[in-house]
Amino acid sequence: MNVLVIYPKPDKAKKPRFGFSYEMLLIATILSKYHQVGIKDYSCETFDEHELIEYVRREDVDIALVECDSYALKRSQNILHAAEIIDMLNQYTHTIAYGNYCYITKKDFGNAKQTVTDNEINNIIDFVNQYEKNSTIPHVEAYDELPYIDRSMLLPIPYYKDNERNTLLQTSKGCENTCIFCQRKGWQHCYVTHSDEYVLDELKTIKENGYRNVWITDENFTFNLSRAKKLLSKIMQANLHEDLRFFISSWANIDEEFLDLAKKCNIRIISFGIESGNSEILQFYRKNINIKKVPSIIQYANSIGIFTVGNFIIGAPMETEETINETFYLIRNCEFDQVNIKNLDYMIGSTLYESLDDEQKVKDHVFACFENGLNRFKLEDIKKIKDTFLSEYYKAHRTAIEQKIRLYGTPF
Repeated sequence: MNVLVIYPKPDKAKKPRFGFSYEMLLIATILSKYHQVGIKDYSCETFDEHELIEYVRREDVDIALVECDSYALKRSQNILHAAEIIDMLNQYTHTIAYGNYCYITKKDFGNAKQTVTDNEINNIIDFVNQYEKNSTIPHVEAYDELPYIDRSMLLPIPYYKDNERNTLLQTSKGCENTCIFCQRKGWQHCYVTHSDEYVLDELKTIKENGYRNVWITDENFTFNLSRAKKLLSKIMQANLHEDLRFFISSWANIDEEFLDLAKKCNIRIISFGIESGNSEILQFYRKNINIKKVPSIIQYANSIGIFTVGNFIIGAPMETEETINETFYLIRNCEFDQVNIKNLDYMIGSTLYESLDDEQKVKDHVFACFENGLNRFKLEDIKKIKDTFLSEYYKAHRTAIEQKIRLYGTPF
């Protein structure tokens, strides 16, 4: 069959960053072993309705799989455009909706002829197999049975061709942390890891294909710290770190031994989820970190040339000017190279969202602010507080960042 996998454009345009939907490419890779598969990625391609319809008709597309994301590449879900594309293509082909939004809501999506409501690759395989009995795709029985994503399938898209030295790698998926603001619990309930051998073999393929920058997509690469240390040691023993640069997300529950390994293994950026400098708010978020140990860990990472990103949230129900200043003090003390501060968002799929009154759940997300009865700050005031701090922080920290780049080079 001819199959088309589509990633719609995000609902709100945000600042672009490198990345692609790992699930989109994994599905395309699996299906391509048995069918002809094309990809349209409107997170980085300009959408042209007539061009898409012409493509579907010219290629005689039998099935269009449309990803309905809830935490998209540009930090915005893409369900508005997904619904438009499905309505447009229904008269030409079979449409199947899948993706995080579908897995969270457990409902049929828009006018899609079928919706995959469970985050299970075999469900997508079953849906596709319904249309072609002569080329049945077998089920994937274990995480390590998944094929390595075929990164070459993205190269016909100019954006990915221009960024062909960058790629993504998944060594685990899921997270067993209890953070109540996290939306991922809505689509991934368990934590699974690829074997070290699987990861090492895929890294060999990545090196052989000339990639340079490897962005590890794991929600929390260091969730199992002993595994993370062992994996980095094996990567170095196999000399797979040479000519590669790695970028990871982590919580703050790590130690200097890990950071030393990370430095030797060419991990250039670690993005830390810390959220607040106030212990009461961290307890409310059910964020299991020792805030007192955070500055020493970040400062040590900075001292050995690892670039650090701090991720924070303001707007908890008990948030005050004092608690916000505690968070700002922590940021200054840590001297992050980059800081991301978001307003607390009650997002569908999260424990926080479930705590809302029913009348507030008419939207898929609700910002924490005075207007919504969720804290004492007006939404525009929270934005002003955040923007003012970040502007002042980067002015004060610019010299330190420039010196770090002179000493250790740019991170990528």
